[in-house]
Amino acid sequence: MPGIRPPATKQTATLSVAVKCRPLKEAEKRRSRHIIQVIDHKNVVVLDPDLSKDYLEIIQNRTKEKRYSFDHVYAPGCSNADVYRNISSTIAGVIQGLNATVFAYGSTGSGKTYTMVGTSKDPGLMVLSLNTIFDLIKRDKSSDAFEVSCSYLEVYNEVIYDLLEKSSGHLELREDPQHGIVVAGLRRIKVHSADRILELLNLGNSRRKTESTEANATSSRSHAVLEITVKRKQKNQYGNQILRGKLALVDLAGSERASETNSGGQKLRDGANINKSLLALANCINALGKQHKKGLAYVPYRNSKLTRILKDGLSGNSQTVMVATISPADDQYQHTINTLKYADRAKEIKTHVHKNIGTIDTHVDDYKTMIDDLQVEVSRLKKELAEKELQLRVKPSEKEKTADDELSWLNILSRETSENVQERINLQKALFELEETNIRNRIELQHLDDAIAKQHDIKINENRRAQLQDMIQEAISNNGNKTYLYILSQYRLLGMSNAELQIEMAMRDQVIHNQRETLRNLWNMLCSLGLNQKQIAELASKQGLTIEGSQKLLPDGHGVPDNGAQACVPTACFVQHHHSSYFMLSTPEKIANNNQNPPKTPMHYGSMMMSRPF
Repeated sequence: MPGIRPPATKQTATLSVAVKCRPLKEAEKRRSRHIIQVIDHKNVVVLDPDLSKDYLEIIQNRTKEKRYSFDHVYAPGCSNADVYRNISSTIAGVIQGLNATVFAYGSTGSGKTYTMVGTSKDPGLMVLSLNTIFDLIKRDKSSDAFEVSCSYLEVYNEVIYDLLEKSSGHLELREDPQHGIVVAGLRRIKVHSADRILELLNLGNSRRKTESTEANATSSRSHAVLEITVKRKQKNQYGNQILRGKLALVDLAGSERASETNSGGQKLRDGANINKSLLALANCINALGKQHKKGLAYVPYRNSKLTRILKDGLSGNSQTVMVATISPADDQYQHTINTLKYADRAKEIKTHVHKNIGTIDTHVDDYKTMIDDLQVEVSRLKKELAEKELQLRVKPSEKEKTADDELSWLNILSRETSENVQERINLQKALFELEETNIRNRIELQHLDDAIAKQHDIKINENRRAQLQDMIQEAISNNGNKTYLYILSQYRLLGMSNAELQIEMAMRDQVIHNQRETLRNLWNMLCSLGLNQKQIAELASKQGLTIEGSQKLLPDGHGVPDNGAQACVPTACFVQHHHSSYFMLSTPEKIANNNQNPPKTPMHYGSMMMSRPF
């Protein structure tokens, strides 16, 4: 059965906050003043919208000018691609089994939907994220199998609807012990390309609740959550490992004031519910910020369905990016300050990120296959036995004795066959039990790999191996067929010993080869210097060495130096040291011969023996 198990270690990550300022609209340019200044892509300054203050009020610090610092700040001229460039690494972690959340936060008309959805000329973060996921899957060179599914929901007046269903009813939130907060009955569609998800995204946006207000011509009246789930199956010898990554892309509705939108009736009630859920989100951000500074604090997730859906993104297992969208108009000063204030508090939020790893054991399928094969074999033997008995019944009476003998023989054969089948079943069960024990031990060793690498040495590994061997011996002693399992155990031990001996032989051969190469290079160096025997003897005497041996001229005059001196080619030149240590030089021809027939002396490597004082 599949199961999700978090790894032993978790990484703490800080919520990344980016601020995006939209440009002034044509109508705003005629009636409003630009009050946003971006400094070095990290700091934002909100100027005082009141220009009527005199010098005395300014020097008495009565100005409303505010300064904030964030991870990234984007000026009005920046595109959605510029914003995405700094969060693409967070999106790429989804195919590695990590969770990621991206949500836009701001007042109505500040550009949240434009940032998340975008246009055909300037695609939003949702579109760019989907393209990244499928590009990474396409470029993956491993044999892993990927499965991508998506869902799209909206929270309207504290009611959850499925945007991928034509007539969706009310959906409820549920607590899942493995996957956290889930929406019961939410439709998930398997997709194989980014274009298919974009089709579903456009379909869901057409069903989303939007209204025209005086603050925004296409104001979103609901919060929308697009969730992409990527399952990555990695196969190994004992089972399938599943990495499950989840990407949540959230487009929040904007906060608004009834006095600015001049709404009434249903629009007024919608705005009140939007503000209620956004207030609950702001309270959660405040509580999480205080939790980091002052210790544990109560976080009111249950005050809104929106905050329950974003629970993992705010403080759970997720790499989260908050994009705060603001308007540069001076009449939006209060909304801009409120957005930046909550974004500044969100910088203190910590999340705990770890991979979502699940395993599916495959040995259960092996059991079923073996049992089915044995049952088929038993049925076949029973059928053959029944046919044979039927043939014996119709034989003539004069052959009754022969028939009885044959029937008796068939009964014996049937009994032996059944015993053989039963013995095979017992052996298979014993083998599977040993394999299960081995699998559990391997999983336990895998979980302890990091601790062993830091705190233990080779002796502990040897003790563990000895303990496993004792377990195997115990299993052998408790099993009915001792001889079979003992031979199997000895075979594996001999295989391990053989591998170790082969490694030692390979290392010894490499050392011998290196020594021979060194001696060959030394001989070539002496010959290239053009030294004769006398010169070599003088150099050796300065080092306290004595040369003994013979010399000969190379045939046809080869190797004779330019000065006419005879080249010394030692064939058995021993250099004697005062401490009876020596080394022997030979010609390249002898070195080649000795490579084929190495000397028996233990300290010889090729045809050179050397020993120098240290």
